[in-house]
Amino acid sequence: MLMRLVTTIIALPLVIFIVNHGGLPLLLMCMILSLVGLRELYRAFSKEDKPVHIVGYVFTLVYFGAVFAFGAGYWLLVGLALFIICVQALLVALFNRLSIEDTVVTVYGFLYVPFLLSFIVLVRELPLGQFYVWLIFTSAFGCDTFAYITGVTLGRHKLKNTPSPKKSVEGIIGGMIGAALVGLIYGYFVVHFAAPETTVNLMLFAAVVSLIGAVFSVIGDMAASAIKRRTDIKDFGALLPGHGGVLDRADSVIIVAPIVYLVLRLVI
Repeated sequence: MLMRLVTTIIALPLVIFIVNHGGLPLLLMCMILSLVGLRELYRAFSKEDKPVHIVGYVFTLVYFGAVFAFGAGYWLLVGLALFIICVQALLVALFNRLSIEDTVVTVYGFLYVPFLLSFIVLVRELPLGQFYVWLIFTSAFGCDTFAYITGVTLGRHKLKNTPSPKKSVEGIIGGMIGAALVGLIYGYFVVHFAAPETTVNLMLFAAVVSLIGAVFSVIGDMAASAIKRRTDIKDFGALLPGHGGVLDRADSVIIVAPIVYLVLRLVI
C-alpha cells in the first residue's frame, strides 16, 4: 500500500500537468503508455501465441504521428485497414512460422491498447476539451474508488461466473453512483471557477457522462481480469510499483476514453 501511495504521489502531478497542457506532451505520453501497454499485452499472450511485436510497435508510432499531424478523420479507418493488410501479408510471407492466432493477437493488441488509448488525445482536442478530458478519469477512477469502498463496507452479493468473482453487486452500483457524484462536483468547480461562460449545463452533463463512463469502466476492469485469468498472470507488468503494469492501472481508462469521445461528439 505504501508503494502504491508513493507512486501515485509522484506520478499524479506529472499526469495532471501533461493532460492540462495537451498537445504534443499529451500525445507523447499516450504513445509511450501505448507502447508499454502493448508490450505487456503481447508478452501475456506470448505463452501460447507469437504476436508480431515489431509490427504493433511500428504502427503505434505511425498512428500517433498521424493523429498529431491530421487529428481525427476518415484516414484513421484507412490506416487501420493498412495495418490489417500488413499483418495479413506477413501471414502469407511467414506461412510456416506464423499462425492465424498470432495475427489475431497482433491486431487485437493494437486495437485494444494504442487505438483506444488515443481517444484521450482526441477528447482533449475537442472544444473545451481541456475540461471534458477529465471526465474520462472521473468515470474510471471515481468508479474504481467508490466500488472498492462500497464493496468492502456493504458488499454482500458477489458476482458469479465472471472474471472478477470478488466484486459485488453493491460495489458496482456504489462505484457508478460515486463516479456520477465525482463528475457532478467536478462540473460545479469548472462552472464556478474555470469556465463560467459555458452554455452547457456542465454539472449535470459531467455527472451523466461520468455515470455512462462508469458502466464501461466496469467492463474494462473485468475484461482485463479476464485476459489475466486466461493467460495465467497476476499483473501485466511491474512498471508502476504498487499498481502493476500500465494495463493494470489503465484498463478502465482505455475503455472509457472512446465512450466519452462518442458521447461528446453526439451531444456537443
